Amino acid sequence: MAGPAIQAGAIHGDVNITMTGPPSAVEATDEALAEALRKSSQIWRARFSSVDLVNLPRMAMLAQSNAVAAAARKAGLDSTRPFGGQGMAPGEFIRIVRPLFETWDAEAVTLCERTAEKVHRGLLVSFEGAMRCNNPPEVPLKEPTGVLTKDPHLVFRVGARKVVITFDPRWLTTSTATTTLHDAARESLVFSGIGTVASEGGGQIRISALVFGQPETLAQAQFEYAKKSVVPAPPGLTSADFRNELSRSELSELYRDKSWERGTVSRKSIALLFDEDEVLPGQIDREVLTQVSRVVPEYRRDLGVAVASLFFNGQGVAAADLAAHFLAREPALWKSLTVPGLTTLIGSCNLAVSTVSGLSEDQAADLHAAMSEAAASYLGCVEVDRDLPLHKRLLPAHDDYHVAGAELRLVYSAARRILDEANGEDLEMPLNEWRQRGLFRSVEWEEDLRQSAAEEKEASMFIETWLNAQSE
Repeated sequence: MAGPAIQAGAIHGDVNITMTGPPSAVEATDEALAEALRKSSQIWRARFSSVDLVNLPRMAMLAQSNAVAAAARKAGLDSTRPFGGQGMAPGEFIRIVRPLFETWDAEAVTLCERTAEKVHRGLLVSFEGAMRCNNPPEVPLKEPTGVLTKDPHLVFRVGARKVVITFDPRWLTTSTATTTLHDAARESLVFSGIGTVASEGGGQIRISALVFGQPETLAQAQFEYAKKSVVPAPPGLTSADFRNELSRSELSELYRDKSWERGTVSRKSIALLFDEDEVLPGQIDREVLTQVSRVVPEYRRDLGVAVASLFFNGQGVAAADLAAHFLAREPALWKSLTVPGLTTLIGSCNLAVSTVSGLSEDQAADLHAAMSEAAASYLGCVEVDRDLPLHKRLLPAHDDYHVAGAELRLVYSAARRILDEANGEDLEMPLNEWRQRGLFRSVEWEEDLRQSAAEEKEASMFIETWLNAQSE
């Protein structure tokens, strides 16, 4: 039942009492629609074989446009003028900007049958599909007239709705892009991109494109790898390792080998990769342990967790080779990462890793899904195999945390404890920080006896060597 709402214009003035009711049906519907679109919004990233259009002036509306503007400056491009007549600069711009779209963090609503009926004017959406081009642009490229029957545009269907992608042809990146659109006038080609909804209604959605291009295909990714690779391919490298996981037109599910089935109980370790440039100290620890506590039932928890920076030092080896040797094995590793994707990440950002051991395959899949939803800095995962040289060399060898049931144990070694005490570290502070978060029933220290023994043995050998050198 509605209650009174009291309004007072001044302290000594009249008091007005009015009755307010629950939100109207229209307001409730609008709120539900906004919530549905919010849940449908996700990070848009794309791996293009060709970036055909970048509308630089309109890109300024996006918070993530700074990187694109920086790429334009680096390429010597005048971003206030269309690409035509700027010589080699547009080609250099595309070379620089193409990998940027793989690591972008722009949020957009994915246009699909589920969201098509909910979109509204001004909404930023991502799109992908096999499209035809009507009125393909002619040289010299001209400003749109605003008349759809005259202007170039892409057309495809999402369910029962017709989707029209309009664009300013002056911001087509190269002459090849113009040729591609003429090809799309004759047969459907797959395009992917983002844009804003210009209008919707009457079974039609019109989108004004900011960026679009053709997604990289599996065959193109394999060819790029062959060009860049300088060492023999590792055993177990398959075509699935080159799929475009950012494209809806290719396999996008978490890759599993043929023997994988949900419900199996074999335990495994996985490595979760993060963009280290996007996190604060301790943030990865908190995010991983929070999601672990969500997806792994308390009575099944006996997990080791470690967090560290991940340094791919090529020493003359191509990034593509590092990615391939990190991800490939026979039989295939369980993973979401791909060779093209990891190659780009190695070259474009600082990486961090969290290893989680003791997971069932179901729990590993659930943890990957939870991290993808909860952590913007999360990039993907791969099963850990300590027999692989790169895994042995790059991944943390010792756990930082032991999750046992409802307990969190902070792992230390004897040498680490001596160093912390010598530096005057407050040993209660990390315990109290985790206790305050309330994720676990108890938080205590736990010594890694094996690591302590190994450190003691190493120290003894060092002292013995030093004493022998002194006696000579």
